[in-house]
Amino acid sequence: MKPASKHLSSFLAIKGPCCEPTYRVFSSWDLTLSQQANLLQIQESNSIGARSNGWLQQLIRVIKQRYNTDGPDRTLVELAQHAWSIDEWRPAQLWHISRSDQLLNQFFVDCLFNFREQGLSIINSDIVVEYLRGIVKKSLGTADAWTATTYRRSANALLKSSVDFQLMKGRVKREFDNYRLPDRSFIYLLYQLMSKHKNTKKMIEAEDWRLFLMKPVDVEEELLRLHQYGKLHFERAGSFLELTLPHPTIDEFILNKDSTR
Repeated sequence: MKPASKHLSSFLAIKGPCCEPTYRVFSSWDLTLSQQANLLQIQESNSIGARSNGWLQQLIRVIKQRYNTDGPDRTLVELAQHAWSIDEWRPAQLWHISRSDQLLNQFFVDCLFNFREQGLSIINSDIVVEYLRGIVKKSLGTADAWTATTYRRSANALLKSSVDFQLMKGRVKREFDNYRLPDRSFIYLLYQLMSKHKNTKKMIEAEDWRLFLMKPVDVEEELLRLHQYGKLHFERAGSFLELTLPHPTIDEFILNKDSTR
């Protein structure tokens, strides 16, 4: 199965991340089968106990558009099957879906991060609608490519997604919460971003950390804290940075149930 291409998807925004259903699906995923075969099996058996066939079909569509478990998203399945709690798994899920979901990525990395940097503590759907109109116009040529209803539903759903990922709280007015990445989630992201950037400084400065409302100084503080607890090795000497992760490969890290415990 080919990886999903990045595009503005109001469908994915409105459906949300489906954290718990996807976690349940991946917990029982058969890694010896293809993604297509797994989804067909779930569709035929309803092994996750979906409340209706329509709901199940929508979830399958979301998974098809968001993930490529035959490729880079395989590790997300492995995490769900190797004793990671859903609270540890969620940040990894956010990072993975941000790779293929342009709208969600921009909302977290640009909109939420910058709003908090500007000192806003509460965000409502009106603010997000205006933000969405700008990126739809930039991407699709006109803000009228979406209806007013699509804008409103997408804005409300994206704000709910920020609550699902525990970055914000509240039911009507969304307020920034004091969130810190679980240690295993943070180290998992270190593996992924070091693989991508091949350089400690570039990894620390990676835009990906904005998904979790983190600045480079926040990333470095976490590295120093985990170094003090012996969970990794991190040193700074002037402009020289050295990072050694607890296992040689990400696969060994995932398979080791005692990692960072």
